[in-house]
Amino acid sequence: MANGSCTNCIAFGLACTYLQPSKKRGPKYTENPATMEDLKRQITRLEARLRSLSICSLCSGSLQSQRQESDSCQSRSTSPIQKDAPKEPPDEEELTNDELASRFSQFSLTPFNANYFGAGSGFALVNNTSMMKEEFLGPSSIAPSRRPYFWQVLPWENEAFYPQPGYVYPPDDLIISLVDLYFINVHPTIPILHRPSFERSVAQGLHRTDMSFGGMLLSMLAVASRYSTDPRVFLHGAPLSAGWKFASQLWGVRKFFQSTIYEVQMYAFLTFFVLGTSVPHIAWLHVGLGIRCVQQRGEHRRKPEGHKWSLEDELWKRSFWFLVSMERIICVFLGRPLGIHIDEYDVEFPLAVDDEYLDQRLAQPPGIPSQLSYFVYYSQLIDILGDALQRLYGPKKAKMAMGWDGPEWEQRAVAELDSAMNRLLDSIPASSYGTTFQPSCTVRWDPENLTQDIVFFDQSAQLHITYNYILIAIHRRYIQSPSAPSLSICATAARTILHTADIWLSTLQRLPVPNVTNPVFVSGVILVLHILATKRAGFSVDKNQDLHRVAIALEILKFAESRLQPIGRLWELLRELSALDGPLPLDNLPKSDSHSNARSADVHVSAVSNGQYYYPQLEQPLDYSMLAGNQPSELLVSDVAEPHSSTADGGLDDELMSMWMAAPTDIVNPQHWNAFMQYRNANGAEVNWFHGFGQQDA
Repeated sequence: MANGSCTNCIAFGLACTYLQPSKKRGPKYTENPATMEDLKRQITRLEARLRSLSICSLCSGSLQSQRQESDSCQSRSTSPIQKDAPKEPPDEEELTNDELASRFSQFSLTPFNANYFGAGSGFALVNNTSMMKEEFLGPSSIAPSRRPYFWQVLPWENEAFYPQPGYVYPPDDLIISLVDLYFINVHPTIPILHRPSFERSVAQGLHRTDMSFGGMLLSMLAVASRYSTDPRVFLHGAPLSAGWKFASQLWGVRKFFQSTIYEVQMYAFLTFFVLGTSVPHIAWLHVGLGIRCVQQRGEHRRKPEGHKWSLEDELWKRSFWFLVSMERIICVFLGRPLGIHIDEYDVEFPLAVDDEYLDQRLAQPPGIPSQLSYFVYYSQLIDILGDALQRLYGPKKAKMAMGWDGPEWEQRAVAELDSAMNRLLDSIPASSYGTTFQPSCTVRWDPENLTQDIVFFDQSAQLHITYNYILIAIHRRYIQSPSAPSLSICATAARTILHTADIWLSTLQRLPVPNVTNPVFVSGVILVLHILATKRAGFSVDKNQDLHRVAIALEILKFAESRLQPIGRLWELLRELSALDGPLPLDNLPKSDSHSNARSADVHVSAVSNGQYYYPQLEQPLDYSMLAGNQPSELLVSDVAEPHSSTADGGLDDELMSMWMAAPTDIVNPQHWNAFMQYRNANGAEVNWFHGFGQQDA
């Protein structure tokens, strides 16, 4: 800029008078780039930002301010909760949602209301041009003339905007029962609702007058039905049909609609529900639609400075982070691409404020631990997972565009992600509230103190499982490397997951959520692979210890399949993979744990000894045919110690690697897995990975 004027003003021979102050927006940055890759990534982003700058936005701040930005996916996603983070530098993306919404609020067309328009939109260009015109010519004295025919919703489209579906609700007593089940079993780890206001709305009958709220209520009832034994939630008495009569009323996507918080919450619940149906991969579509609804409203962006916070703002944040977390969990399990990347949103993490205080002062009273702290830490973990999926599993073309290329880059990326995981784990405080009279209240997993508050126990176990599951996701890609300990790290994490899930289910007697079942299945597969690797490396180890853990995984999946059909598929796949030379050897189970692994931080907890030890409330008969006459309590005895490293050099031989790499990434596609299993069992030593396993063990 010459003489403080932009090139456009110089070209027109005008004095540059664009003095609009910058608004604070964007993530809070606390670190400077420390590596060449970080610098390359920063330069790439700055170039992209320069290309997207509006006509006169350079007048509001020099390019030097942009160079102060340190935009690293790693620094944002992996930093713990920072109470006193320094203020971020101004973002050049001045045309915020609020400015554009204000500019276009004069339009009566419904779709324009509360919509988000980014700085790269055509409306931003119109806004810039209009502002320049006003600065040059002054405010216009002529009122804008709008032809209503082109600026209003047409009569025949109104029916699509405001349909009146004939929702059929269950009796009030069943609604009350299912709402209670939801807030007991689901809400502690999926807090997308605000219980006081939600229950008030239900009591006032809002679902009978507001279609959006009614649809959200039905989707929530569908999820809660999975935890109910009331025969009214089933179709023809089939346990797998729990909730279907509610969810089936919502499958039609509305042709035209304005995104509301109720719509987004409905898609969040539908995503969660569909994961338990025969087509779980459809959840990927539902979660994508939910994220698009959030983006349509601009709720994926940080609010400008001076914004007055409200309860609805916090519910938008909760819904967004739940949708993002579900998308990451689904994508890492199915091998699907992400719909929104870590550098495409900068909304704050949810507040660690419990529901009873959220509508009063948006602050947690001092000295009272918040149950929402789990969701904050969980969201940070999911941010790391999203970073890992983008950096490690993204297309090569995208990696090269971001400067994520080179012989040593992936090794450094894995090390950075591991460090981020460790920092996040260290940021979770240990319990300071546990006494003889007051149970422990912390989301940090503490197997030495399992008498803590039941909600915090639930949260800490799921957070611990998720932490180790993400470790597997980070290292799974590199288990074939002879110089990396990735297979050993994955095996250790798998043992920890299974032991924690075992304790969680034994204690809560609750239908597990995807945050538990998906890691349990993957952990079982990892341990089977580890068994094969140690045998092929020639180590004389007792494979039965890990096979006992695989048996625990099978039992967890077996009980979950009573309400979640896809889990039955996972059970059969894992059972086939684990049948190395006949039935699982479940006799002579170990009676004590060897705590040689500090990372797992687990101890043995005896299982309950009743006849149906996981879900007696579901009234599902158990199939013990696979247990070879052993009692359930025997099966629960686990050992988290690692018997030996994977191979002499920490990697896999070519034959085992071919098995691992040939496994389908799309877990829900039966045809892919049938072909994989047939190939695995084909005749011939070169393709039959399990051939002669027993002879080697003799």
